[in-house]
Amino acid sequence: LEELNKNHNTYFISSNSDESWKPMREVACPICTVHLQVQVPASGSQTIECGVCQHPFLVSAD
Repeated sequence: LEELNKNHNTYFISSNSDESWKPMREVACPICTVHLQVQVPASGSQTIECGVCQHPFLVSAD
């Protein structure tokens, strides 16, 4: 988390064409209901793992 915070500003000053940047979204884990900040995939869906209960679940682009 420290690493992310240290580089936080560079995300906002980099150009929109930078493919490494993905929008963040807050999602709730369907099992333990904790809220997680996850990167939203540009298209399709992506499996992420809950940092609290380790349950994998899908996050979709829309």
